[in-house]
Amino acid sequence: MGLSVLLLTGAQADKDKVRELGQQAARLRGLAYRPVVSQVVSQKECADYLLRLLDQEMQPALTQKREGFLKLLGLMPEQASMKKIYAELYTDQVRGLYDPKQKRYLVVRSEGPTSAGQMEGLAAAMGLSMENILTVHELGHAIQDQHFQLAALSKKVAANFDEELAASSLIEGDASALMMDYAMQSVGLEADGLDMGAMGGLDQEQMMLGSSPALSKAPRFFREVLGFPYNQGMTFVGSLRGGKDWGAVNRAFRDLPESSEQILHPEKYRRDHPKVVHLEVVPPRGVTSLGRDTAGEFTVRCWAREKGGDEQAAAGWGGDRYEIFRGSQGLFGVWSTVWDSDKDAREFERLALQGLGKSNKKNHVERQQRQVVVRLNWPL
Repeated sequence: MGLSVLLLTGAQADKDKVRELGQQAARLRGLAYRPVVSQVVSQKECADYLLRLLDQEMQPALTQKREGFLKLLGLMPEQASMKKIYAELYTDQVRGLYDPKQKRYLVVRSEGPTSAGQMEGLAAAMGLSMENILTVHELGHAIQDQHFQLAALSKKVAANFDEELAASSLIEGDASALMMDYAMQSVGLEADGLDMGAMGGLDQEQMMLGSSPALSKAPRFFREVLGFPYNQGMTFVGSLRGGKDWGAVNRAFRDLPESSEQILHPEKYRRDHPKVVHLEVVPPRGVTSLGRDTAGEFTVRCWAREKGGDEQAAAGWGGDRYEIFRGSQGLFGVWSTVWDSDKDAREFERLALQGLGKSNKKNHVERQQRQVVVRLNWPL
């Protein structure tokens, strides 16, 4: 999934209030804000609109290679559809979204309790309005768009999953940090960047995603890829800010983080660049390549958790590249990874052997010093 700029719980429908909150967000963020068009729609209208955005974003060629890779790793069921999973997740409880292409903020007309009821109660007990908090988050995206052109950023990273996730983490982390600053200011506390303790335990991922049947039944990878930009993104932005200054965050929009590794380890941003991985693949004749992509440290960590391995096996990631094919016998692929040290490579080798198991003899793992090549369901 690309740059996620949506809100999955309650939303603010009063246009005057939206304008006022936009101005407050701008003061906190230190960037000018031009009021955006806000439109009140029904739950179904917003969900239908979102599905059209998904259709535009999830191009078949891009989706098929990523879907194939996840299936070969066992991170999604063989018969499942990535597009269907995302559609269910994003439309299950959507209450509003900012669309950077149309430059407008859609707000869902309240039609009953939402999945964030518990969080709304906690916020109310603290004298906060959950609607206001989440509206500030979405208007934070509008501010980003007005200064950094989100659609252009999305297009720039769309072909590389790991870069896309890193950019999404900057975007959501920025909006989440702004949201928390607003919340702290609202209860009379000085916004000092990312004082999560001052929020009394409010969880930004819960606030944005809530809890729903679709979320609870989704494969682990999809649950984690939705939450990662909020939680890890906010930590990354907090590291950039240090204190209250947003200057480093603004600069990051012009010098995007390059990998989920840099989001997970902020000290590596602008210092530890992903290594170029050359794939030299000679596939059997008569097969179709679905394309190449990068999985990143996030995916390795998720795979380790899914297979009961040590997620520290993902640490030391240096770079990776995979290519997926489709032939008469189904999907297969090759995944080449490079690690920071021989030790890191050995740890990933053990994870790969554990994750792939011994039942499929078409899976093969080969290590040469810091490089580990994994052949997934490769024809014999």
